[in-house]
Amino acid sequence: MLKLLQYSSVAIAVAIASPVYATDILIPNELKDSVSIYDFPGTYFDGGKVRAVDENDIKIEIPFQIKELTNLSADPRPVYESSFSTSSVQSQNASGQTLKERTGCPELGVNNAIYASFSQPGDIVCFSTEVTTAIKLEGMLLNIPQDVDHNLYLFKLEEDDSLTTIDTSTTPNSSSEQVVYKVDPGAYVLVAESKSGTSTDKSIMAWFGHTEFDAQEANDKPGQATVLPINGKITGNIDNQNDLDYFVYHSGEQQSKLSFNFAASEQFSLELWNGSGWTKLPNNQLSNIDVTPNISAVFLVKGVQANLPPPSSQYSLALSDPLSGKSVTGIRTYNNEVLTNLLAPNLLEAHQELGMSGTVIDKNGDPVPYGAVILSADNINDTSRPISLASEVVQADESGKFNKVLSLPDCTGENNNVRENRVTRGTPTRPELEWSIDWNNAMYTYRAPQSTQLIQVGFAHICKEKITKSCYWDRDFSSGEDKYICNRF
Repeated sequence: MLKLLQYSSVAIAVAIASPVYATDILIPNELKDSVSIYDFPGTYFDGGKVRAVDENDIKIEIPFQIKELTNLSADPRPVYESSFSTSSVQSQNASGQTLKERTGCPELGVNNAIYASFSQPGDIVCFSTEVTTAIKLEGMLLNIPQDVDHNLYLFKLEEDDSLTTIDTSTTPNSSSEQVVYKVDPGAYVLVAESKSGTSTDKSIMAWFGHTEFDAQEANDKPGQATVLPINGKITGNIDNQNDLDYFVYHSGEQQSKLSFNFAASEQFSLELWNGSGWTKLPNNQLSNIDVTPNISAVFLVKGVQANLPPPSSQYSLALSDPLSGKSVTGIRTYNNEVLTNLLAPNLLEAHQELGMSGTVIDKNGDPVPYGAVILSADNINDTSRPISLASEVVQADESGKFNKVLSLPDCTGENNNVRENRVTRGTPTRPELEWSIDWNNAMYTYRAPQSTQLIQVGFAHICKEKITKSCYWDRDFSSGEDKYICNRF
């Protein structure tokens, strides 16, 4: 059964059956419409491997003995204690009340589990704890019998002893329920409620604390998905076996393309929701997909179960609207060919190669990761009818930088100039050379997709260079005279 996210709007009091509890638990009664992955339209990525949406994909190994609890009024005494567990200490508030007295729920330290059974619909089982450091708190209700519907809730205990709902899991007839939230130090309550059906089989109720979470947590459910920047990069890690990192990318009003690169080892998996299932995406490879304006593209990062990465191992996901470039900055146009460069000062000359580099920036002046830019060169001898020499759409790197060499064709040359190499009183090894240069007027252009003003600069497209005369002074040591010797070619 697909995990649905539901949020409380109105809460009513449901009294706990045992008279020992002094506090009622507020169970959300009226819920907003469920939020599921099916609510996202998808991006229709034409990929290879497609995986159907998971059903009950919670995997957990309980590393300790599960306590049998038959009397709801009795404090559980689990045999396993962790650094986060507070079950051995009866926490008290300023008035001297314990958590059990404040919430009506026995204390059960984080990283502990018990068996939970329900005799009839409406029964609840609850536990409380107090954490002293920020952790990602994960609550679970596992092994729910068939034909039985249970819900799971996670509450924060406020200073006035009221309970604030921070996550719920209310999937109808699911075999497991999961709540998760990144919490600050404070007191928290985990509540399981029987909604319908009865069974003598016991479920397992547990919660765990994860300390090595990333800045994006908690994003373990579609409704908790971290919103990705239009142009930018995030980093993260998988902090436990059940950790699923959901991200949502909201395309712009005119966006038609999405570029991204998932930099990670093969222990990580990136998937994209295509509208009906999950499409596996490649690691360490720039990908471009078509998107529709104003939609939400949902990404899922998970650990490969057969070879889970350690929490210290990170991944990064860089994304952008590659067509959002407004301009190009830091441009450098160059030529590495051996040419005379004699036509005019500061006039770039190129024969068959034209190098172009720079950084694509958006309307705010920020670099556009994987931003597109059109680089072109045109023959402009006839300015009314430019002739294309080369044109290429180049995609920048993760930092918005690009460097591309355009290939220029051979030409015949409509302009001819004779130029000397500026050497006077040449020698046999360094003569005065006269060059005949055939060339065309040309223009190179940098064009970002959203450019309102193009960057255009003239250059000389060299068609042919040849030496027509070589002259030098040579001393005749027998006569003591200098002779001016010229060779024509």
